[in-house]
Amino acid sequence: MKYRNYLSTILLFALSTCFYSCSKTEKEPFLKRNLEELSFDYIEESKEFTIRATGEWSINIPASNNWIKVEPSSGTGNGETYQKIKVTCLRNTDDKREGIIYLNGSGQDNVPIKIQQNNGLFEWYKHPNGKYLSLDGALIVQQNSSLQIQIPYKKAIGNESFPVEVSLSGKGAAGLQFTGSQGSITNGGDGYMYLPITGTPTTQGELQIQVKVNNQDFGTLQTIASNGTTLIEQHFTKFLWGGDCIGNKDGVTTTKATAEMALSDETIVCTIGTNGANGSGVTSTIRTSNTSLYQEIGLENWLGLRNYMRPGYIQLGATSATGVEFGSIISPGLALANGETKDILVSFKVAFYNSPYPPSVLVGLFPKGVIGVNLNNLNLLTNRESIPLAIAQQTWVNVSCVIKNATNASSIAILLPEDTNQGGTVQASRIYIDEIKVAY
Repeated sequence: MKYRNYLSTILLFALSTCFYSCSKTEKEPFLKRNLEELSFDYIEESKEFTIRATGEWSINIPASNNWIKVEPSSGTGNGETYQKIKVTCLRNTDDKREGIIYLNGSGQDNVPIKIQQNNGLFEWYKHPNGKYLSLDGALIVQQNSSLQIQIPYKKAIGNESFPVEVSLSGKGAAGLQFTGSQGSITNGGDGYMYLPITGTPTTQGELQIQVKVNNQDFGTLQTIASNGTTLIEQHFTKFLWGGDCIGNKDGVTTTKATAEMALSDETIVCTIGTNGANGSGVTSTIRTSNTSLYQEIGLENWLGLRNYMRPGYIQLGATSATGVEFGSIISPGLALANGETKDILVSFKVAFYNSPYPPSVLVGLFPKGVIGVNLNNLNLLTNRESIPLAIAQQTWVNVSCVIKNATNASSIAILLPEDTNQGGTVQASRIYIDEIKVAY
């Protein structure tokens, strides 16, 4: 009996001690936050965090961090309710910055929350094709120009102004001008500065536009004062087979022999990055062996070698060396009148999948009816233009060039560049082409 009383006394003492300890712990003051740092973009932006406190609390912001605002800056907590605090960072127009705010109260001092804000310095940036400049609008002979130069920028305040120099040259420059010496930005954030080319072009032909902004050379643009005539368009809409490298999706193909293929064939899966079991070779394999399919896919009168069907676009070049042949696509002959000479605008979309890929793409006039471009006949490519390709992988970009003095004796060839020839062999290299348009 005495033992039982003794045990009960011990248990009662333990329980009372625990109760007293727990009660004491619960009553101890505290100040807790749900995070230790916040990150903000360069724009004026607000974010929230929560605190839970017992009793009064306040937030102190050092004077050097006056770009940080909080609301509310003080309050009283009951120890249970989560209270929301809104932090606002004013717009940053300078380098990346860091600050700190301190929580005080409920028995704790200078509990920090780190604040970071991104760089907000104004900057010019490039279009996806790697150039500072692009054109928007139309330039038709004997019509008022709606052409504008587009220059992309980031992080503008919205009241910037820059000295600009725009010079126009070439046959197509007749009747056109750029007036003024300043370019202005009215909208904040990211956007375009527009420089309008005014006047009425009087002569069909090449227009070269050279631009300087704030004494920095932004490069030269080529276009044409146009008659509004389209000579050639090829969208590859009837290309249904092949792995979709640029879209990063599987495609379909056929297993039938080359001479028997038709777009109505039953198909099988063709995985990303692969050409396809059959039907991958287009001009070099089916032009003569399966003329009906060649017509069916919309390539009648088109030539070229080492090119391959993809779903909705075409691949030039291959993953292995191609002997003496450049991957190429060659248009039908240009439908110009006998004796007529025109400066023509060639535009298309281009993309890379993965290496190896070339640093540029070559465009020029090629005698109509010649099947493909190789090391032995490359000298037949005239009035050529090399378009540099500083572009991201698996991203379509628009490019263009002016080919001068075109006649009906020629076609337009788009091909891998000369420097893919190394030691007398065209090396492995691939490029993807879509939306070809030839106009004057």
